[in-house]
Amino acid sequence: MRTVVIGGGIMGAGIAYEALVAGFPVTIVESRDEFVDGARERVEHYERRARSKGDALEGFGELVVTTDLEVAVATADIVVEAVPEDLGLKQAVWSRIGAAANDAAVLASNTSGLPIAVLGAAGGRPGQTVGTHFFNPVPAMRLVEVIRGADTDPAVLERALAFCRALGKETVEVADLPGFVTTRLGCILMCEAMRVFQEGVASAEHIDTGMRLGYNHPMGPLELADRIGLDTILLILEDLREAYGDAFRPPPVLRQMVAAGRLGRKSGRGFYDHT
Repeated sequence: MRTVVIGGGIMGAGIAYEALVAGFPVTIVESRDEFVDGARERVEHYERRARSKGDALEGFGELVVTTDLEVAVATADIVVEAVPEDLGLKQAVWSRIGAAANDAAVLASNTSGLPIAVLGAAGGRPGQTVGTHFFNPVPAMRLVEVIRGADTDPAVLERALAFCRALGKETVEVADLPGFVTTRLGCILMCEAMRVFQEGVASAEHIDTGMRLGYNHPMGPLELADRIGLDTILLILEDLREAYGDAFRPPPVLRQMVAAGRLGRKSGRGFYDHT
């Protein structure tokens, strides 16, 4: 299955690597020439790490990294858009995808909560459009949340599910509503954990330890927020609040930390010190 991944950042590179492991030829499309080497290096990092652990990676696919979206998309069997979680940016990319894609391609967006119907409309191909919500880090996380838009062709949905399973992932199928399932439930937990922290009920460490050991969560909600990025969490909560009300109202402590540049792992400090 000829796979094109639009965006070679952390998520895009992880998706591309998993497709290569499955034996698919993969093309990563980057927006500028200066990003090409970085995208390739991220994929090669995953490959080196796997081989150092003794994985043979037999049948590893061929990787191409380019800036020519239109040429790459024209012959793709599946396109996975993995640009940053900004609706305007994604719509602009989807307009180009829709103009270039062939009529048989599966067109997927890696999104944690943006509307698939809107992206499908931006590309002019709602029947070919699905959501594939991969989780970070992609090689380590088993789940893909597959989102069916209101106009998604059932055959396209089945092909998207088959693609994810070929990558060795478990899938859950969900409807195109704000936050889907995992983002909606995960964000309400992170939001409440932030309120508990803000009220001085417990430290970040004790909140997270309580959830890890008391509920068998592999990672506490504040650790997870730091990993995702507090600025990203703030944007998601604001969208979910608009859809579902004040249960998702961002706590003041979150706004304060984002304003101060404490964004989690990406900045070195969040609820934890990552320096």
